[in-house]
Amino acid sequence: MPQPPVDAQTVTDTDLHVFEAVATLEFTGRRPSRSAIAAATRLDDAVLDAALGEMVAHGLLAETREHGEAGYEPVRRDWSTQPGEPAGHALS
Repeated sequence: MPQPPVDAQTVTDTDLHVFEAVATLEFTGRRPSRSAIAAATRLDDAVLDAALGEMVAHGLLAETREHGEAGYEPVRRDWSTQPGEPAGHALS
């Protein structure tokens, strides 16, 4: 069942920090893996996992698996210069 739209006023500062890290990693061509997000945000593991879990549950991020590690990508791409595709460099 699809989730209702998320009210931006209910998104925490931590969630915004994590989302920005995901978008920035993707934009610069790096795969937004959990380990890359952790390095970019420097958040405690429990805090990061809680934020990622909430954002996936609310439909802000989609979780993927590659090489046995979780990766994350924004569900909506209407912020991009080319909707449907991340702007910037090709993902590696």
